[in-house]
Amino acid sequence: MSADDYDDITAFHYEAYRPPLHASILKECLGDATFKHGLDIGCGTGKSTVALKSFCETVVGVDPNIDMLSKATPVPNIHYELFDGRLLNFEPNTFDLITLAGSWWYAKSKTLLNEIHRVSMNGAKIALYDFEVQFQSVYKTLGLTLPSAKDAYNHFADFSKFDNVGFELNRKKSEELKLSLTADKLAHLLCSEKKTLVVLKEKYGFPDTFEKVKDILRDSYDTNKIDVLTKTYSTKYYVKKEKNI
Repeated sequence: MSADDYDDITAFHYEAYRPPLHASILKECLGDATFKHGLDIGCGTGKSTVALKSFCETVVGVDPNIDMLSKATPVPNIHYELFDGRLLNFEPNTFDLITLAGSWWYAKSKTLLNEIHRVSMNGAKIALYDFEVQFQSVYKTLGLTLPSAKDAYNHFADFSKFDNVGFELNRKKSEELKLSLTADKLAHLLCSEKKTLVVLKEKYGFPDTFEKVKDILRDSYDTNKIDVLTKTYSTKYYVKKEKNI
């Protein structure tokens, strides 16, 4: 999913509900470590940035999508910036922790990798992480058939595509867990994905797509909570520099 896959409507649903997984994935990845300055690349509406703040004294979140950034809630010691997806507007050796939550796949480039190395301190930790909600059974319930993606989304994308001298791979891990969601939260998740929202609008109409989907989900399940399988992915690197400059 790219930054262009979000507009004002999908950004609204994205901010309305995201599974509370950012903090737990970071905790599993970082343990009890604490940091001074964190950078969240591809911060979206700030869900991942707020989770990162639990580990850092100050945090900056950057994103190339103004619709997403406009939905970010102000939080003390968190600053948000728009960036062009390539160059980071920070001095060298600024951050001791950098995270990319579901953003490296669409943002990956040698230019950005070099920028990440430049603004990182020697020994800084870099965490790439993501999660994937398995919607197949929900699509079946809603009678949806989504078009196949031209490029398969790789939730486990890492730095291996590039010459990544200066980064030491520490670990890669994937886990499965179950989410129990209300119809309201599940409908927000579905409507936060642009390709899914397009198909839902075609099937159920506009502008009441969200309410119709929510009602169908409520009527289709015999319980107040709908169980969906979710996969988590995390990759951690250490930054290696000969010296701080």
